[in-house]
Amino acid sequence: MDYLKEVEKAAREVLNVLGNGYKEGEYEEALAHELRIRKIPYERQRNFEIFYKGYKVSDGRADLIINPLWCSKGGKETVLELKVGKKIAEPHRRQAQVYMVSLNIDQGAVLSFGDEVLLEKVEKPKKLFDITVVKPKQKTTVNIKNSLQESAEAVFEYFGIEFTYSENAENLFPSAIGVELRLCGIEFSKGSYDILYKCHKVSSYDFDFIFPKGEIAKVEFYDKEEKLQDLKEEFEFYVKLFNIKKGYLIAIPTTEDGTVKLEVV
Repeated sequence: MDYLKEVEKAAREVLNVLGNGYKEGEYEEALAHELRIRKIPYERQRNFEIFYKGYKVSDGRADLIINPLWCSKGGKETVLELKVGKKIAEPHRRQAQVYMVSLNIDQGAVLSFGDEVLLEKVEKPKKLFDITVVKPKQKTTVNIKNSLQESAEAVFEYFGIEFTYSENAENLFPSAIGVELRLCGIEFSKGSYDILYKCHKVSSYDFDFIFPKGEIAKVEFYDKEEKLQDLKEEFEFYVKLFNIKKGYLIAIPTTEDGTVKLEVV
């Protein structure tokens, strides 16, 4: 049985009954009910862990797995990522790829509810990930700037831009960079600085890395040079506001032609 064709028919029924204008959660619940009615095997919200050099750096959760192995129907499992919109965009495909790689499932698709139901198959990236635990290096004298640049480049090369579209990208990349730094013997903490108004806390600003000598670093994502410049100006403002000795802005690209950049403030 071609389960994706059956899923598409089920999704059309959902849209026909509900109409458009609902959020993703409502469509997911309705689709799951329609799949049960049609006896299409599925699993919702399968959890998975993301590792970097053998160390867990984040969690993930797939919307639907069609034809899960435990149902014993034969054939392959398929990751199905649900969206709401009039078109399927590249970030949607990338997110499905993240789940396919992390769950080691070869087939995937994105289904979008909009004016009509759109269903697009997604190819699994060829790159596989090594989960071997890497041991720390012997401590030596290190340069924070060089270590941050090398660590960020290593992490980006390992995950690629697919994982910049992960729901937990803002935690995943700093965590993986942190693994690299600790493997090099660099100690750090994560923390935030309070923003005060007449001694009253009104907000806070987070930094991904705070080093023993007072230097700090933060990971951000950019798609255009204009975005990078805006991030740098904002970062520089807070570095000066908190009277920080030195700050490093780690900029991770979300486009194929982008490069990892390190801005020093």
